[in-house]
Amino acid sequence: MKQVFKYALLLLPIMMFSQIDLKGAKVTYGAENEKIPVVGDTITEYYKDINVVKKLKYRLADKLTIIEFKENGKKYKKAIYSIDNLKFKTVTKYHSNGNIILIANYDNGIVTGEFQKFYTNGNPKSKGVYNKMKKEGIWKYFDESGIFIKEELYKDGELVVN
Repeated sequence: MKQVFKYALLLLPIMMFSQIDLKGAKVTYGAENEKIPVVGDTITEYYKDINVVKKLKYRLADKLTIIEFKENGKKYKKAIYSIDNLKFKTVTKYHSNGNIILIANYDNGIVTGEFQKFYTNGNPKSKGVYNKMKKEGIWKYFDESGIFIKEELYKDGELVVN
């Protein structure tokens, strides 16, 4: 049961950041369906019937940045894509208080690369690396005040040393 719960938690960000169109069975993991601004331009989208920014898209050289806001105007997610690979992104998610709660990389919807979680007060909670949704290498964990608690070593998603 613990293993199932662990994988459900890993899949949650994929479901949250993916768009699924059931009629056409089309799945979008990145920005491949976004209108991409020319270098130096910004595209702004608003919520329907209210004058609140929903999404800002801008491009600097080979990077596309998309910032999304809630209806109350607070930023809740920023994704940075390489123009050469719009299915790879670095995502930063924000708590309603403005502090970062997650920094993660996704490749075609799969968590990969550096991964960091933070407490709502902004202090680090955990930090490590995923290799295709499997923990890899050294993972560090911290308490809510930012004090280091423990370190774990993973290989192919399996805990080797605690």
